[in-house]
Amino acid sequence: MPPEILFREDQQFRQPILWIVLLGVSAFCIGTIAWMISRQVLQGIPFGEDAMSNDQMVALGATIVLLNAFVLWLLHAMKLQTEVTEAGLFVRFKPIHRKTRKIDLTGVTSVASVKYRPAMEYGGWGIRRGRRGMAYNVSGDLGVRIDYENGYHLLIGTRYPEELKAAVDQCMAAR
Repeated sequence: MPPEILFREDQQFRQPILWIVLLGVSAFCIGTIAWMISRQVLQGIPFGEDAMSNDQMVALGATIVLLNAFVLWLLHAMKLQTEVTEAGLFVRFKPIHRKTRKIDLTGVTSVASVKYRPAMEYGGWGIRRGRRGMAYNVSGDLGVRIDYENGYHLLIGTRYPEELKAAVDQCMAAR
């Protein structure tokens, strides 16, 4: 029988302002490259003094469009999965992590639900290492901080910090 799930949450980068900025930058980049290609290839006006050939310009444009599409797809596909069972605490940042990672809970001195400043304390969202430890976060400013005996700490961002803390406490008590 599989272990009982005490807590499970999936989070994705779905903040409207993030996507407005990303799509705006993407549109600007693609629009600029389209203008450059149309000017040089269709109108015959070289772009700059040492202009690229038409083939190079089209290849550059295609590369920029494909790279742009890949970055947007990657951010859309990213998902932070957090799960607590009686067997432990597990995180996975898809598609970066191929496998779920078990968080070691030996040597834990405290577990606390916290409000934090992602940009100031960890340099933003994602898988972050900062002067205060490591963080897995996707959005918001709420999380659970796990402090260890060696001074290291781990922060896991969540929309439900009290529930995640209770599940981690329950998991640790079951050991």
